[in-house]
Amino acid sequence: MKDSKRDIKNSDEIDENLRHTFSEIIDFLPDATFIIDSHSKIIAWNTAIEELTGVKAEEIIGKSSFEYSKPLYGDKRPILIDLALKLETEMEKNYISFKRSGDTFTAETFVPYLKKGGLYIWAKARPLYNTQGKMIGAIETIRDITHQKLTERTLQERVKELNCLFQITKLLNNPNISVDEILIGTLESICCGWQYPEVLSVKITFNGKEFKTNNYKQTPWSLKYHTMVKEKDLNLEVNYLEDKPFLNEEKDLLEEIAGELKVVLLYKLEWII
Repeated sequence: MKDSKRDIKNSDEIDENLRHTFSEIIDFLPDATFIIDSHSKIIAWNTAIEELTGVKAEEIIGKSSFEYSKPLYGDKRPILIDLALKLETEMEKNYISFKRSGDTFTAETFVPYLKKGGLYIWAKARPLYNTQGKMIGAIETIRDITHQKLTERTLQERVKELNCLFQITKLLNNPNISVDEILIGTLESICCGWQYPEVLSVKITFNGKEFKTNNYKQTPWSLKYHTMVKEKDLNLEVNYLEDKPFLNEEKDLLEEIAGELKVVLLYKLEWII
């Protein structure tokens, strides 16, 4: 006769082994990962997410009511994993980019709360189902993509700067252009070469004559460069109309533009004289 008590014991042992193996697999994942059950209770919190948030698994496992969002975003609110549980339907506005493929959601966002200076993160969430197809929870993985985003941003800025220099070089290579036209054209090209052109104002002064954008205003957020062209002052000035940082490369760019201008203006002045 079959020993039913023994069968139950074996079944419990198998379930416990499976849970232990599953826990080890989650903990082994290199990306920050956590799991909630169908009632939004945290049931797994791996080592990578401990390192990301500074919160240990034993401090958070078993908690619910959006407790998992607090170590990540600084407050308790629905996040991507809740969308996987169908608890939220409109969350796209909280992310820089958002994509849905079937029941899987991926998104990117900037989180100022994580680490000093904040982090750009990529997150992916999807529901978890049992063998009968019933939803039993959801899983979310989070990856720090700050280096990638900053690299992309740096490349974008370099492209803008190169385009700015190209436009100015093209302008300066025109032998029939006047000094005033050179300075006006340079003014327009500079506006396209900085990080935040929508709040940039520019002024160029040469030999006492001013050329400036319509929105020109002197502000505390300013870059200036001065040089002399045959004893005549050449001043380039860019201002942000609101508190924005200047990149070191932008300081170099302003100096390079001034250098290019100086060479051409020297040539023009030789002919004028």
